[in-house]
Amino acid sequence: MDYDFGKASTIPSVFNDETRELQVPPDTVIEEIAIRRMKDMRELFRNSVDYEDDYPLYYMYNGIYRSAHKEIFKSQHIRYEYTILMPQTIHKEMMKAHGHIHGVHPIKKTRHIEAYEVLQGTGFFELFAYEENSIQVIMLNVKPGDYLIIPSGYYHLSINTGKDPFIFGDLIIEDANSEYGHLKEMKGAPVFVMEGSSGSPEFVLNKQYHEHEIRITQLNAEEVPWENPVDPIPLYAHFIADPDAFSFLK
Repeated sequence: MDYDFGKASTIPSVFNDETRELQVPPDTVIEEIAIRRMKDMRELFRNSVDYEDDYPLYYMYNGIYRSAHKEIFKSQHIRYEYTILMPQTIHKEMMKAHGHIHGVHPIKKTRHIEAYEVLQGTGFFELFAYEENSIQVIMLNVKPGDYLIIPSGYYHLSINTGKDPFIFGDLIIEDANSEYGHLKEMKGAPVFVMEGSSGSPEFVLNKQYHEHEIRITQLNAEEVPWENPVDPIPLYAHFIADPDAFSFLK
Protein backbone atom coordinates (compact mmCIF):
# COMPACT_ATOMS: atom_id res chain seq x y z
CA MET A 1 0.00 0.00 0.00
CA ASP A 2 1.16 3.53 -0.77
CA TYR A 3 1.27 6.01 2.12
CA ASP A 4 1.27 9.55 0.77
CA PHE A 5 2.47 11.99 3.44
CA GLY A 6 3.65 14.73 1.07
CA LYS A 7 0.98 17.21 2.13
CA ALA A 8 2.07 16.89 5.76
CA SER A 9 5.78 17.22 5.04
CA THR A 10 5.43 19.67 2.07
CA ILE A 11 7.82 17.47 0.05
CA PRO A 12 5.91 15.11 -2.26
CA SER A 13 6.64 11.80 -0.54
CA VAL A 14 5.10 8.33 -0.87
CA PHE A 15 6.18 5.23 1.03
CA ASN A 16 5.18 1.77 -0.17
CA ASP A 17 4.97 -0.73 2.68
CA GLU A 18 5.37 -3.74 0.36
CA THR A 19 8.52 -2.66 -1.50
CA ARG A 20 9.74 -0.57 1.48
CA GLU A 21 10.66 2.19 -0.97
CA LEU A 22 10.28 5.94 -0.62
CA GLN A 23 9.31 7.92 -3.72
CA VAL A 24 10.22 11.61 -3.96
CA PRO A 25 10.47 14.02 -6.93
CA PRO A 26 13.61 13.99 -9.14
CA ASP A 27 14.69 17.36 -7.75
CA THR A 28 14.72 16.04 -4.17
CA VAL A 29 18.09 15.04 -2.71
CA ILE A 30 18.44 12.39 0.01
CA GLU A 31 22.05 12.40 1.14
CA GLU A 32 21.86 9.17 3.16
CA ILE A 33 19.48 6.21 3.21
CA ALA A 34 20.02 3.76 6.06
CA ILE A 35 18.26 0.63 7.26
CA ARG A 36 18.53 -0.38 10.89
CA ARG A 37 18.72 -4.17 11.07
CA MET A 38 18.39 -6.77 13.81
CA LYS A 39 22.18 -7.12 14.06
CA ASP A 40 22.28 -3.45 15.15
CA MET A 41 19.62 -3.86 17.86
CA ARG A 42 19.39 -7.50 18.87
CA GLU A 43 20.28 -6.89 22.53
CA LEU A 44 17.77 -4.02 22.81
CA PHE A 45 14.64 -6.15 22.38
CA ARG A 46 13.08 -8.10 25.22
CA ASN A 47 13.25 -11.20 23.01
CA SER A 48 14.87 -11.33 19.57
CA VAL A 49 15.32 -15.07 18.97
CA ASP A 50 14.39 -16.51 15.57
CA TYR A 51 15.21 -13.26 13.71
CA GLU A 52 18.15 -13.20 11.30
CA ASP A 53 20.82 -10.52 11.68
CA ASP A 54 19.85 -8.90 8.36
CA TYR A 55 16.16 -8.61 9.26
CA PRO A 56 15.13 -4.98 8.51
CA LEU A 57 13.63 -3.02 11.41
CA TYR A 58 13.23 0.60 10.30
CA TYR A 59 14.28 3.12 7.69
CA MET A 60 16.10 6.47 7.90
CA TYR A 61 16.37 9.14 5.20
CA ASN A 62 18.84 11.86 6.18
CA GLY A 63 19.77 15.16 4.59
CA ILE A 64 16.60 15.71 2.55
CA TYR A 65 16.13 18.89 0.52
CA ARG A 66 14.76 20.13 -2.77
CA SER A 67 17.61 21.23 -5.04
CA ALA A 68 16.42 24.84 -4.97
CA HIS A 69 16.77 24.89 -1.17
CA LYS A 70 20.22 23.32 -0.85
CA GLU A 71 21.99 26.57 0.03
CA ILE A 72 19.54 27.34 2.84
CA PHE A 73 20.23 24.03 4.57
CA LYS A 74 23.99 24.10 3.96
CA SER A 75 24.44 27.68 5.11
CA GLN A 76 22.50 26.96 8.30
CA HIS A 77 24.19 23.57 8.91
CA ILE A 78 20.80 22.00 9.55
CA ARG A 79 19.50 18.77 8.06
CA TYR A 80 15.95 17.47 7.57
CA GLU A 81 15.22 13.77 8.01
CA TYR A 82 12.51 11.10 7.83
CA THR A 83 12.26 8.00 10.01
CA ILE A 84 9.83 5.19 9.13
CA LEU A 85 8.89 2.38 11.52
CA MET A 86 6.73 -0.47 10.24
CA PRO A 87 3.60 -1.66 12.12
CA GLN A 88 4.91 -4.97 13.43
CA THR A 89 6.04 -6.62 16.63
CA ILE A 90 9.10 -8.61 17.67
CA HIS A 91 7.74 -11.36 19.94
CA LYS A 92 4.93 -9.01 20.99
CA GLU A 93 7.23 -6.00 21.49
CA MET A 94 6.09 -3.10 19.33
CA MET A 95 8.54 -1.93 16.69
CA LYS A 96 10.95 0.69 17.97
CA ALA A 97 14.01 2.69 17.01
CA HIS A 98 17.38 2.14 18.62
CA GLY A 99 17.29 5.20 20.86
CA HIS A 100 20.13 7.51 21.87
CA ILE A 101 21.06 10.72 23.61
CA HIS A 102 22.56 13.64 21.70
CA GLY A 103 26.11 14.79 22.12
CA VAL A 104 27.14 17.93 24.00
CA HIS A 105 27.29 21.29 22.21
CA PRO A 106 30.94 22.44 22.34
CA ILE A 107 30.04 26.01 23.32
CA LYS A 108 26.72 25.79 25.18
CA LYS A 109 27.85 22.65 27.06
CA THR A 110 24.31 21.30 26.86
CA ARG A 111 23.08 18.46 24.68
CA HIS A 112 21.69 19.22 21.24
CA ILE A 113 17.95 19.75 20.75
CA GLU A 114 15.91 18.16 17.95
CA ALA A 115 12.61 19.35 16.42
CA TYR A 116 10.03 16.73 15.43
CA GLU A 117 6.82 16.50 13.44
CA VAL A 118 4.56 13.44 13.16
CA LEU A 119 3.58 12.86 9.51
CA GLN A 120 1.83 9.48 9.44
CA GLY A 121 0.65 6.88 11.94
CA THR A 122 0.71 6.87 15.73
CA GLY A 123 3.26 5.97 18.34
CA PHE A 124 5.18 6.86 21.44
CA PHE A 125 8.29 8.88 21.94
CA GLU A 126 9.87 7.36 25.04
CA LEU A 127 12.09 9.86 26.85
CA PHE A 128 14.01 9.21 30.04
CA ALA A 129 16.47 10.98 32.31
CA TYR A 130 18.22 10.05 35.54
CA GLU A 131 17.29 11.93 38.73
CA GLU A 132 19.39 10.80 41.73
CA ASN A 133 18.12 7.26 42.50
CA SER A 134 15.16 7.37 40.13
CA ILE A 135 14.53 7.53 36.41
CA GLN A 136 11.94 9.89 35.00
CA VAL A 137 10.27 8.25 31.98
CA ILE A 138 7.94 10.28 29.79
CA MET A 139 5.83 8.35 27.30
CA LEU A 140 4.62 10.86 24.72
CA ASN A 141 1.59 9.60 22.82
CA VAL A 142 1.90 11.28 19.40
CA LYS A 143 -0.22 11.53 16.27
CA PRO A 144 -0.10 13.29 12.85
CA GLY A 145 0.08 17.05 13.22
CA ASP A 146 2.07 17.00 16.46
CA TYR A 147 5.12 19.29 16.58
CA LEU A 148 7.58 19.22 19.46
CA ILE A 149 11.18 19.22 20.56
CA ILE A 150 13.19 16.58 22.36
CA PRO A 151 14.82 18.75 25.03
CA SER A 152 18.43 18.59 26.07
CA GLY A 153 19.43 15.79 28.43
CA TYR A 154 16.86 13.11 27.56
CA TYR A 155 17.54 9.71 26.09
CA HIS A 156 14.82 9.10 23.53
CA LEU A 157 13.43 6.57 21.08
CA SER A 158 10.31 6.15 18.94
CA ILE A 159 7.82 3.26 19.00
CA ASN A 160 5.11 2.38 16.47
CA THR A 161 1.88 1.56 18.33
CA GLY A 162 -0.49 1.64 15.34
CA LYS A 163 -1.50 -0.43 12.32
CA ASP A 164 0.20 1.78 9.72
CA PRO A 165 3.80 2.91 9.21
CA PHE A 166 4.82 5.46 11.82
CA ILE A 167 6.55 8.27 9.93
CA PHE A 168 8.03 11.41 11.40
CA GLY A 169 10.30 14.20 10.25
CA ASP A 170 12.94 16.09 12.20
CA LEU A 171 15.33 18.98 11.97
CA ILE A 172 18.71 18.78 13.68
CA ILE A 173 22.08 20.48 13.43
CA GLU A 174 24.51 18.65 11.12
CA ASP A 175 27.22 17.93 13.69
CA ALA A 176 24.88 16.73 16.46
CA ASN A 177 26.38 13.30 17.12
CA SER A 178 24.40 10.64 18.99
CA GLU A 179 25.50 8.34 21.80
CA TYR A 180 24.11 4.77 21.70
CA GLY A 181 26.30 2.96 24.21
CA HIS A 182 24.21 3.30 27.36
CA LEU A 183 21.11 1.77 25.78
CA LYS A 184 23.19 -1.17 24.54
CA GLU A 185 24.71 -1.61 27.99
CA MET A 186 21.25 -1.60 29.63
CA LYS A 187 19.72 -3.81 26.92
CA GLY A 188 17.14 -1.22 25.93
CA ALA A 189 15.22 1.67 27.45
CA PRO A 190 13.58 1.46 30.91
CA VAL A 191 10.16 0.61 29.42
CA PHE A 192 9.35 -2.02 26.81
CA VAL A 193 6.09 -1.35 24.94
CA MET A 194 4.33 -4.65 24.35
CA GLU A 195 1.21 -5.58 22.41
CA GLY A 196 -1.44 -6.45 25.00
CA SER A 197 -4.17 -9.06 24.66
CA SER A 198 -6.53 -6.44 23.20
CA GLY A 199 -3.86 -5.15 20.82
CA SER A 200 -3.33 -1.96 22.80
CA PRO A 201 0.12 -1.04 24.20
CA GLU A 202 1.21 -2.35 27.59
CA PHE A 203 4.28 -1.23 29.52
CA VAL A 204 6.80 -3.76 30.87
CA LEU A 205 9.78 -2.58 32.92
CA ASN A 206 13.31 -3.43 31.84
CA LYS A 207 14.86 -5.38 34.74
CA GLN A 208 18.31 -3.99 33.89
CA TYR A 209 17.24 -0.76 35.60
CA HIS A 210 16.29 -2.48 38.88
CA GLU A 211 18.59 -0.27 40.96
CA HIS A 212 16.45 2.76 40.14
CA GLU A 213 12.85 3.64 40.83
CA ILE A 214 11.17 4.10 37.45
CA ARG A 215 8.55 6.83 37.43
CA ILE A 216 6.38 6.82 34.30
CA THR A 217 4.34 9.79 33.09
CA GLN A 218 2.16 9.36 30.02
CA LEU A 219 1.35 12.57 28.13
CA ASN A 220 0.05 13.85 24.83
CA ALA A 221 2.37 16.08 22.80
CA GLU A 222 0.52 19.27 23.75
CA GLU A 223 1.03 18.48 27.45
CA VAL A 224 4.85 18.43 27.53
CA PRO A 225 6.23 20.08 30.68
CA TRP A 226 8.96 22.02 28.85
CA GLU A 227 8.86 25.07 26.60
CA ASN A 228 8.07 24.03 23.03
CA PRO A 229 9.41 26.58 20.51
CA VAL A 230 8.14 24.66 17.45
CA ASP A 231 5.17 26.32 15.77
CA PRO A 232 2.46 24.00 14.36
CA ILE A 233 3.73 24.48 10.79
CA PRO A 234 5.37 21.77 8.63
CA LEU A 235 9.05 21.80 9.56
CA TYR A 236 10.47 21.83 6.05
CA ALA A 237 8.31 24.70 4.76
CA HIS A 238 8.80 26.67 7.97
CA PHE A 239 12.56 26.24 7.88
CA ILE A 240 13.08 27.37 4.28
CA ALA A 241 10.79 30.37 4.88
CA ASP A 242 12.36 31.40 8.19
CA PRO A 243 15.58 29.59 9.18
CA ASP A 244 16.04 31.92 12.14
CA ALA A 245 12.94 30.40 13.74
CA PHE A 246 15.09 27.32 14.39
CA SER A 247 18.09 29.08 15.91
CA PHE A 248 17.39 27.11 19.11
CA LEU A 249 18.77 24.02 17.34
CA LYS A 250 22.21 25.64 17.23
